[in-house]
Formats: sequence, structure tokens, C-alpha cells
Amino acid sequence: MEKFDLLVKVLGDLQDAGILKHLILVGSWCQDFYRYQFGNPPQIPATKTMDADILIPRRMPHVNPAVDIVAIMKKIDFICEIGPTSGLYKFNHPLLKVEFLTDPGAKPNEITRHFEQLGVTAQELHFMSLPLAYHYPLKYKHLTINLPEPEVFALHKLIVCQRRLNKEKAEKDRLTAQGMFQFIQTDPRRIERLHQILVEQSKGWQKTIKKALENTGLELPK
Repeated sequence: MEKFDLLVKVLGDLQDAGILKHLILVGSWCQDFYRYQFGNPPQIPATKTMDADILIPRRMPHVNPAVDIVAIMKKIDFICEIGPTSGLYKFNHPLLKVEFLTDPGAKPNEITRHFEQLGVTAQELHFMSLPLAYHYPLKYKHLTINLPEPEVFALHKLIVCQRRLNKEKAEKDRLTAQGMFQFIQTDPRRIERLHQILVEQSKGWQKTIKKALENTGLELPK
């Protein structure tokens, strides 16, 4: 089994449990689904990472009956590791690592948040409000997966590359943002959508994006 096939299995089991419709796939694995949707454009590279990130909305809709994500993951040979101080749940497999994320809301700090009805904790991260606000459902085989809009994925990579302490990962994010901007540049409708999203952001967000562009030397498609 390949990494991508295992990720599809994870997503399928979450869909069978009735919760995938509430979750958003974020991070680099989105690139493989964009490549599928848009016909393998050369600007979007295939994913090489082992890390898969799944976003849980802070205000997760009520789930009845409750879902045991730990049990779901264990059935497909993931080992659940719980941080001794943070309490963060991480799921490890020889092929793939899965972590759940959420947004911190208006809080300035980032901690872990427990989702009792899902049986897991998730890492709070700033800037997750972007994919929460701008995502869409993609049909892939038997799955319906929520993905960030490509324009938002590009902006998010642009922003987070500034926050990376690991220089190698920061450069990887910068190159991903650059490739996504190049992809967006090929379609006037995508360019228009990108600038529409930018206009809808607060002055603080716009300032953050402008600073990230200056620091990375990247330019927005026009």
C-alpha cells in the first residue's frame, strides 16, 4: 500500500463514521487532490511528505452517536501517541503520520483542544480560519473530501512559511506557494477569485499577507 492509498483509507473510514463531511484536509496532501482535479498541472508538485493534517472546526457540529477516532485509526494499524505534557494525539504508521488540527478562535495562544465526541485532541493553530472560511467538497472515487480553495491554500502556505523554524520546511512551503501562484496565473477566473478573497480579509490579514510577500520575494498573480 502506498502513502496516498493509506490516506484515502483513513478518509474513507472517517466518512463511514459520518464525520468526514465536517472535516477539512489541509497541508501538503491537498496538492495530490488538486492534481487529480485539475489534470496534473506541472506547477503543482506531487506530495512527498509522510504528514497528513486534518482540520476539525472549533465549533464542531454535534455528532450522535459519538465517534471513537482512536479506535478507527487502530483498526488500520496506526499507533496513537499522546504527548505527555501537551496531551496531543498523534497517529503513526510506517507509511503515514496523521494529526488533527483546529483553530484557536480569538485566543492569542495555541494549545491543544479536546473534542470529547470524537475522542481526540487537536493542535490549535493560527491562520486556520482561512481554510475554515474558504473550502469546497471534492469528489474522489467514493469520497467527498473538503479541501481549501486552491487560492486559499496558496495564501496559507505563503503565511505559514514565515512561521517555520525549520528552514528546509519553510523553503518547501515557499516553493509550494510559488507553484500554486503559478497555477492560479494560468486561469483568469482563479486570479479573480484570489483577489476577491484578499479583498474580503481584514486590514490585519492583508498586512500579514503583504509582509509575507515582501519577505519571500513572491508576487501575487495579476
